[in-house]
Amino acid sequence: MYISLRVTGSLLVVALLSFAPLAHTATPLNRGNIQVPEHATARSYGAGWDCNVGYRELDKKCNAIVIPDNAYATNTAYGPGWACKRGYLSDNAACVAVELPANAHLLNQPYRPGWRCNRGYEAVAGACKRVIVPENAYLSDSEYASSWLCERGYQKAGSRCRQLAVPEHGYLSDRSYGTGWKCDRGYKPQGDICQRLDVPENAYLSDAGDRWECERSYQKKGDSCVRRYSSSSGY
Repeated sequence: MYISLRVTGSLLVVALLSFAPLAHTATPLNRGNIQVPEHATARSYGAGWDCNVGYRELDKKCNAIVIPDNAYATNTAYGPGWACKRGYLSDNAACVAVELPANAHLLNQPYRPGWRCNRGYEAVAGACKRVIVPENAYLSDSEYASSWLCERGYQKAGSRCRQLAVPEHGYLSDRSYGTGWKCDRGYKPQGDICQRLDVPENAYLSDAGDRWECERSYQKKGDSCVRRYSSSSGY
């Protein structure tokens, strides 16, 4: 009896070992029992697989993307599948170094020229030229507007800042365009002066303060407000 059990156990071990190579050489399958090709990974949900970073699907295989020097794989389904590193720009199928001029710094973006002038300099013919700030002006922080702006009370005129002539009953506005000044409430601009508004009887200044409006039941007629008559009563 003891010998029979030993023989049976030995046969069981031999049987298990005989199946081990088959299990080791079996092709890995994902949850949908779909064969996963080399350089791919089965999806964590549903059926199917995705190519690893640096590879793209073609004819149900994952083919290596040719990545040029100074580039890295982007793992996107569109475009070349790679992007240039910071300090390089795409030129056909290569990444060429950005030619950085003096007084400039690199930008972390794939668009030309790939650099921007430091504050106090502006791009001129591929170089960074020092900004000449006129009197009564200061450097601008805007990338798109002028490299310098006039101080409050001054307005740009060519390459200089001219002082604004604010008329009586006027004050400086915050606008950099137009006259640069506004009239006090009760006055309206008339050329280079602020003209007083003559508010007629049965009228009042508007919220803006630069015109007048008629009271209710009155309507404007020329420079006065006349009573509005009802069409039904005749009064």
